[in-house]
Amino acid sequence: MRMSDEKIVPQFRHLIRELTSLKLAYLHLIEGRVHGHQDVETEDTIDFALEAWGNERPVVLAGGYTPERAFRTVDEQRGDRNVAIVFGRYFVSNPDLVLRVRNGIELAKYDRETFYTPKTSKGYIDYPFADAVKN
Repeated sequence: MRMSDEKIVPQFRHLIRELTSLKLAYLHLIEGRVHGHQDVETEDTIDFALEAWGNERPVVLAGGYTPERAFRTVDEQRGDRNVAIVFGRYFVSNPDLVLRVRNGIELAKYDRETFYTPKTSKGYIDYPFADAVKN
């Protein structure tokens, strides 16, 4: 299912508009940037969802963000909105993610092959801290 499907967008637009009446704290949207196990760019947009939600309450965005894209999204592309960017996969591979982003330190790549593997800590707690953070 793609958000560019003509039938899907009106349904989600209606749902999001109805959700606004519940006065929820925020809306969490995930921008699809994954095809299988590959990160990809897409032509799909969440603009319709942001418009339906309005600007009264924040929107939390996820979906393959890098720090550079996160800053660009918050400062330039969505600067007129109350948005926050969240990281998932990169938080797994960067136990010091906040410090890396704050200090402009390159993020460690994650290993998708170790995601959701039972009975092992490999890929979850074995990623190192950045040298600059250790000092």
